[in-house]
Amino acid sequence: MSKQDTTYADMPAKCMLHYQFIEESLRYCLYRCQTLINLRLSELLPSELQLKTIDESALPRLIELFKPHTGNETLIHKLRLVSNHRDALAHQGLMLMGRGQEAAKLLSEQNPELQAFLSAAEQCIPTLQQETQMLDKLVKQEYQRLQQAQVTLDIEIIPPLAPPAD
Repeated sequence: MSKQDTTYADMPAKCMLHYQFIEESLRYCLYRCQTLINLRLSELLPSELQLKTIDESALPRLIELFKPHTGNETLIHKLRLVSNHRDALAHQGLMLMGRGQEAAKLLSEQNPELQAFLSAAEQCIPTLQQETQMLDKLVKQEYQRLQQAQVTLDIEIIPPLAPPAD
């Protein structure tokens, strides 16, 4: 692949990296939601979304799994748009890769469609980061509350809670 073709391939790669980050952020949010549900309800009502479901789900399914756990309809709408963009880019990008310079230009930074795809993904990331921070805080608060009440905890927290900052 020539240097110019590599430059053309950079834009889809940037988009796909953002999409992957969004997908992993949604997984993290779902892990935290499941942990919070388990911490609050484990003795009253068994509720367990299989972690395997979270691990194996693609972006569209992750969005639908997360929807009941957030009141942020704007985020859900944006995530669905990003999911559509990702699917279109993945199919278009694979078809165009290796078809020469003219086809590669369709994947360049000058392509307004790709710019829109990247922009949509970039707009979701700060809101998702806020969601992850809020969920992390809720899980830590509930965990500390239960520890102070000397409740025996028999759940695995995925991902594990970070040790308290000094």
